[in-house]
Amino acid sequence: METSTTSTIASDLSVSLRAWPTVKTDDQSLSFLIARINGQKGSFRNVTEQSLEQDVRAVEAGEVQDSDDEQYLDKKPEVTKPRKDEVLLGRDEILKQIGQTRQAQNDSGQALDFISLLLSRHIPKQAEATISPYLKQHLPVGTLEVEIMQSPPKSESKRTDDELISTGWRLQSLSAAADSLLASAARLGTEMEQEARHWEEVLSVQRKGWSICRLARERHNLGVRYGFAEAAAEYRDRGLAALRRNEDGSTFLDLGLQASVSRRLRVVVKQRGRTTTSSSIGIAVENDDQSLEGFIRRARNAIYDEELYHEMYREARSLTNRGIQCVTDGITIPLGNEKSLIVDLVEPSTGETGDIDGASPHSTDHHLIRAFALACKLLLSHAHRQNYNLRTRQPAPLTERKPSRPVYSILRPLLALLQQQSAVNDHSTFLQGVSATLDRADLTMMVEPPTGVLGVLGMLHLKTSSNEPLMETLAAATCSPLQTRSKITLLSASSYLMIYIRTHFQGTEYNVIIDIPPSSPLAQLPQETSFTSATEMENHVLHLLTLDLVSLVGAENQRWQILSLHEGQLSTETGADGSLEVLYISLEKSKLQVSCYATGKDGGVDRSNACWMPGAQENLAFRDVVRTIGAEEVF
Repeated sequence: METSTTSTIASDLSVSLRAWPTVKTDDQSLSFLIARINGQKGSFRNVTEQSLEQDVRAVEAGEVQDSDDEQYLDKKPEVTKPRKDEVLLGRDEILKQIGQTRQAQNDSGQALDFISLLLSRHIPKQAEATISPYLKQHLPVGTLEVEIMQSPPKSESKRTDDELISTGWRLQSLSAAADSLLASAARLGTEMEQEARHWEEVLSVQRKGWSICRLARERHNLGVRYGFAEAAAEYRDRGLAALRRNEDGSTFLDLGLQASVSRRLRVVVKQRGRTTTSSSIGIAVENDDQSLEGFIRRARNAIYDEELYHEMYREARSLTNRGIQCVTDGITIPLGNEKSLIVDLVEPSTGETGDIDGASPHSTDHHLIRAFALACKLLLSHAHRQNYNLRTRQPAPLTERKPSRPVYSILRPLLALLQQQSAVNDHSTFLQGVSATLDRADLTMMVEPPTGVLGVLGMLHLKTSSNEPLMETLAAATCSPLQTRSKITLLSASSYLMIYIRTHFQGTEYNVIIDIPPSSPLAQLPQETSFTSATEMENHVLHLLTLDLVSLVGAENQRWQILSLHEGQLSTETGADGSLEVLYISLEKSKLQVSCYATGKDGGVDRSNACWMPGAQENLAFRDVVRTIGAEEVF
């Protein structure tokens, strides 16, 4: 049977003859080490820790010569065999492999015949299909049978012991399963409480208006978007943080690498090198709120302040001609009178400064820096709104040049606002001085002082439409040129002066408008005059007030006639020889002077004068002096 089966299989066998691959001996490979151990010790079962210790002690004592180690360590390089010998050796290896293959096929064929002959008693048709022809000729189908042997019967005591053991194992397994279920239930209850707490905090954040979304790289985690969609790309991408769960179920805000660089904006006022006040006072109060929303709010404020400082620094580099200095530790803005305003970024822990001299929450500098910091944040928000409006419009045609990001207007409007406020303060001081001087001369002049910048901005809510937010109107008004006015009611007739102060980034303009009836001697004056200097405007107003006094004297006293209106002179005849008495009126910011001198053939002779100024002991009123001067020596 073996010969027939082998010949049948060999007739259908096709073998691919090729050279046997060259074996690369590697003394450090795992297969080589395993073969070496098997060659030395026989099997891994014979290798124990005690046997290895005995071998080591024997080698150290010199009793046993480790011939295998010497064989591998002192092995000399092999001599290369000729090509003919390698070919013959390869042929022998191929024939050897062919013989092994034939033996394996013969063994598998005999096993198949045995199983097929065994099954032929029960399913003869299917089994005959797999029986070899040689076996069919020599053995009939169904000659093999299988029979199940019954195991010997167990005794009653053995059966009882087996049942007890089985019951014990069942009880032990049930007890272990119950304990496992109870532990799992307790763990599941704790996990449910932690999950409920986590999701409740996440939902509370969402109810308060924060945007919750999935993380792009962690789809199984949620994150909160606290940044601003219209901010610059480097700050917009940082405005997203993951909401992760602690072991106790509470939720914390995972800021990643941003947590170590969180800083806040600080505004400091320094005068003569000393810090007078700082907006960072009280900034650490935010750390008292340890809730999840508090952490989100602090992260939002920090990234907003960082973007604001970055945009202010970009803008300040183009404003060095206005005296602004950009250094590594902040932005310095001069305010005049050896006073400067410094903007920088500090960590919240360093917000409380200890070198503040006379810092008071009610001081002017404190209100200044708080208003300055708030206005900067408002203007950055306005810039974000402009970016949104630009993004939602119809896009411009595509060009090869990539549009650059514009520089936001944050410092420019504030510098113009400070300049406007300074001009308004100086003008108010000027009007107060002139009004006080005229009051000393018993001349009541109605003065409507200019409205301050904050007052002008505060009136915007009356002009704001219902469709436009007040903050947008306020920011737009801050970016546009600011204008205030003052009104002076003249003493003569129903005339008045209107003084408009208009400040833009290039400078301050002053417009003086006079409203005079046509019958007044001042009707020939230009109705509107513009100035770029406060000194020129003040001199022009004093000149107009002087002309008004001259006109008043000429209208109320028939004795005095206007001699030279623009020079402030009035005259009257005192004799038949044509001699004149000339009245000269001069008005300054803190001084009103009336002089009278006579003119004749012998020249001018001073007769009397009167002066109203701070510290002067003047008891008579201006009208009384004008009425009596020249007629007799008053002083």
